[in-house]
Amino acid sequence: MTEKELLNLGYFPKELPPPFESKSFSDKIGIIKTQWNTISSPFKRPERLKYSESKWVVFSIPKVQLSRRIINIPNPLHQSKLSSTISDRWVEIDEIFKKSFITSSSPVEDPKKNRALIPKHDFGAFKRRRLNESFDNLYEVKTDVSRFYGTIYTHSIPWLVHTKPIAKENRDDMTMLGNALDRDLRCLNSGQTMGIPIGPDTSLVIAEIITCLIDIQIQTKLKNVKSFRFIDDYYLYCDNYADAEKAFKFIQSLLTEYQLDINEEKTKISKVPFPFDSKWSIELGSFQFRIKANSQLTDIERFVSLSLIHSKENPKDSVLLFAMQVLKYLKLFDENWDTYESLILKIGITEPRTLPDVTEILASNITRISNPKIISIVEKLINIHLPKGHNYEVAWALWMCVEFKITIKNKMAERIFASNDYLSILIAMDLKNRNLINASVITDGLITELTEDSLMNENWLFTYESIKKGWLIPTDNPIDKNKYFKILLENGVYFYREEARVKTFTVKKPTEVLNETTKKPVTEEAKTILSSGGGGGSY
Repeated sequence: MTEKELLNLGYFPKELPPPFESKSFSDKIGIIKTQWNTISSPFKRPERLKYSESKWVVFSIPKVQLSRRIINIPNPLHQSKLSSTISDRWVEIDEIFKKSFITSSSPVEDPKKNRALIPKHDFGAFKRRRLNESFDNLYEVKTDVSRFYGTIYTHSIPWLVHTKPIAKENRDDMTMLGNALDRDLRCLNSGQTMGIPIGPDTSLVIAEIITCLIDIQIQTKLKNVKSFRFIDDYYLYCDNYADAEKAFKFIQSLLTEYQLDINEEKTKISKVPFPFDSKWSIELGSFQFRIKANSQLTDIERFVSLSLIHSKENPKDSVLLFAMQVLKYLKLFDENWDTYESLILKIGITEPRTLPDVTEILASNITRISNPKIISIVEKLINIHLPKGHNYEVAWALWMCVEFKITIKNKMAERIFASNDYLSILIAMDLKNRNLINASVITDGLITELTEDSLMNENWLFTYESIKKGWLIPTDNPIDKNKYFKILLENGVYFYREEARVKTFTVKKPTEVLNETTKKPVTEEAKTILSSGGGGGSY
């Protein structure tokens, strides 16, 4: 795994709208590092300190029910250093992964090139592995780590990699893998020892180093227990309740030793028989759509109703995300588009995590879409979520405006520019540049946010991009004072690409199914069509 790959496909979180990317940064990373090393090597202590730490951008995304997750975009200076450490020590890191027989999530290169790294197996394969190997066990222990990435104690990394005594005796030796990772993680989080960024693929690597080294201790201690792990989800299989309870308590004490906590709400000891799949995933995954237009319309309505019922009954599960995958590739009759569009928009506003899929469906059916409907959804999303500081929903609503050329009303635009949601403000600046926000809407008040300090804090992305694009022009340009970002600017690096669009797919139309003997259309009573996109995967 190279530094360039980690910075190209593994830097920005996948939840962001399409324009946020880091390809130009990764393409020029060799030149940037050479120039930066030349400039920074003679720095005296005050100037070195100026670049020693940074803060990451925070972006709030929906989780389940009313809960939220904060994802992060680290400063490029320190993210590149972490990526370089991981790349340079990849052979050593990979050896750690190989020592765990429990994990199903060790990082491998993504063959589809959507990300730099992905877990070796998906959750469906993980589930099948558990089923295949635990067929003769009577008890299952299920648990996970509470707020895993956010509670990782960076000093625990050298403890695990080198043992506590060796790590404490050699805490300043940066040739040691654990110390180097600990240092890099603290530098991109204002020197803090608690938490690693959620979103970059480097964090998958860090998390797996920690859990694989914990796995080794589980393997050694719990030899008669069948143990399985995916990221931070643990499943243990035993023959009696006493062994199950002992196994759980051991894992709990082990995690506590490294400053991690068990998620009590998700911890459960079950005795067979217990289901392997939820009722809702079985019903939705096997739902069938009939082959005539009017019957398909009824089935779409029923499927969405069933999805909404299951979502209400299982508020902690990703029911509507699953349902959207079934609907996404449905071979739709033209006359059913109007209702279909209304229903996917209803799902979008009900479960905002589906907004990327909703946008993709609409963009793939661009000649069919109803702009008034989309305008209504966009305005409601912004009105509901902007006052709550829900960055994800506002950003995706604004990106829908870019995709479908929707104009934002002046008062709504003014509210967006007056918010503290700087990623959404960047998209709004883009809309203004496209004349989708009126030129009369004043943004000069944002210029005061463009300071030298802001390039090393949580506003670095907004400051750099708004100046680079010429959307805001400060009298005193802070990039001239920050030698690292000046190098980025001179090399044409950008982190916001206006030309970006959501990926589209080829829309397939339904075809008549003919009887093999009579060559006449099969009646609905004789045959049904199973939608592509169904199945029992985990979303």
